[in-house]
Amino acid sequence: MDDFNDPHVLRARRNRVRPAHGQGTLPHPGTSQLYPGAVAAVYQPVKKQDHLGVLSLGALTLNRIIGTGIFTGPQVVLAITGSKGVTIVLWIICGIIAWAGVSVYLEYGIRFPLTGGELHYIDYVWKKPKKLMTYLYSIMFITLSGSHGGALVFGSAVITASTPAGTKIDRRLQKLFAILLVAVVCLFQSISRLNYIRFSDGFALYKTCLCSFIILLGMIALAGKTFAEPAPNTPYGVANLEGSFSDATLSPYIIAISILQIMRAYFGYENVNYILEEVKRGPDKDPHRVYRRAVKISVLMVTFFYVMIVVSFFAASTTDELIKSPDMLTLFFQKLFGKSPRARTASGILLCMSAAGNVMSATYTNTRVKQEIGREGIIPWPEFWSRSTHMGTPGPSLLLHWIFSTILIIAAPLDDPNGYLIISTLYHYCRTLMGVLLGSALLAAPWLNSFAATDDQGNTIKRWTPRGSRVGIVTIWPLALIYLAANLFVFVVSWFPPNLENRLHTNSKIVTSYAGPTTAIIIYVMAAMYWLWDIHILPRLGWHFKKLKEEIKDDGSIRLRFDRSFEGLCEKLGVERFISTLKHE
Repeated sequence: MDDFNDPHVLRARRNRVRPAHGQGTLPHPGTSQLYPGAVAAVYQPVKKQDHLGVLSLGALTLNRIIGTGIFTGPQVVLAITGSKGVTIVLWIICGIIAWAGVSVYLEYGIRFPLTGGELHYIDYVWKKPKKLMTYLYSIMFITLSGSHGGALVFGSAVITASTPAGTKIDRRLQKLFAILLVAVVCLFQSISRLNYIRFSDGFALYKTCLCSFIILLGMIALAGKTFAEPAPNTPYGVANLEGSFSDATLSPYIIAISILQIMRAYFGYENVNYILEEVKRGPDKDPHRVYRRAVKISVLMVTFFYVMIVVSFFAASTTDELIKSPDMLTLFFQKLFGKSPRARTASGILLCMSAAGNVMSATYTNTRVKQEIGREGIIPWPEFWSRSTHMGTPGPSLLLHWIFSTILIIAAPLDDPNGYLIISTLYHYCRTLMGVLLGSALLAAPWLNSFAATDDQGNTIKRWTPRGSRVGIVTIWPLALIYLAANLFVFVVSWFPPNLENRLHTNSKIVTSYAGPTTAIIIYVMAAMYWLWDIHILPRLGWHFKKLKEEIKDDGSIRLRFDRSFEGLCEKLGVERFISTLKHE
């Protein structure tokens, strides 16, 4: 492996040339280190023998991508577009966009193989204004990258599986089940990483079998066969796909919100980038082979599964049936096996397991990023959030993940027809801005010093060349353009909504569709204000916080050393004496 692609070398250089803030400091309020050179936290990296191989990485990717979006998304997109044909085409297009995203993230992951993913990519590439983009990403990720979407579907599925048809879902009970799921998943991961990974592998196998089973039933439906008496005067099989492009209603916003809804089902291909320091290394000639193969195989499988499942659902039912059905998977089973309470129960159980696997995968990787954010000293009390428990798990980060997931679950406007659509796509909408930044930076990568290989003195050794594919620059630029254009399109067009009441088949007043983009901008503005306070105002007041260094101990653990000092106004006001008094009390 080249030194400039070695995570240990990258870590050492980051600590040595840590962005300055006054005297090389990262200021921070709220830290509890009251004396110079104090050991603030002990971070326990995963041991080399416990690194993940192709199967476990593929399982994490499959679990993260295949949640409940494929079982709810086609129905929503069909209601918005009014056309089965357009919906199928959009799922194929989003598969291509996802593959473009895979190519972009592979290049970043190979060049910067650090746990934390986008946190480090943004920090390396977008350096001006200093640390601004890093702060924007960090605050957005902490507040929005919870497990609320999958957990809410889990809560709904539990109620569906345990109640008769026609029962109205109690939204408070749904939210309670969602909060409990996230709590159990976080607690499980805090206790045992190894068993957590084993469960993840099992859920991935289950999802592969489930998708294959649905596709098999879809092929039976396409052949015009059924295990029950067919409904009279109701199209079935190939007849349901005839005239698929008629009655389509298209506009830039409808396409944008449809792509965003579908991409929510595809998101997760970047999952492995969040834990790259836990990935097994390949041979010296190809050290990233395990990472590259796991991601590519998983995304290809998911794309095939998704398109075939959408075709299967559409072959079994008419457009009107799909739009009006409260549960598309239950309708699918009823079409093939007849109307029975067991179809509703089976659908609920299958969705429960799928949602639980998705929450497990998202929690595992997202908490690693949040631990990295604490490790970089960006949020208050970094010595707490960055530490590992005595079992080597990121306990404080899991707590942080549960807190914000719970807040989003409680705040979700589920009684509104458009509420879940907005709350479930809010994080992904925010990520489109980061997608624009990363896509545009990759297009300019051959000329950017941040991508170039450098020595310890910062001198350029070799300019960047693509390494995610053997074809190289011939493929990465078109794919990066597709990824950039798709993110930019969704980011801009989402501000121009049409009237969705008719498309969502409701007469009630719905949450305005630009509530999502507005919320995203508010979060970014608040993050920018926090950056201004943390990076510029506090040092002028004399409050300095800096991460001194990371010490690797004999047992492999890493001690993060922080220091805090006061001068100027803070010194005159006796801030240090006041905090010392609080500590001794």
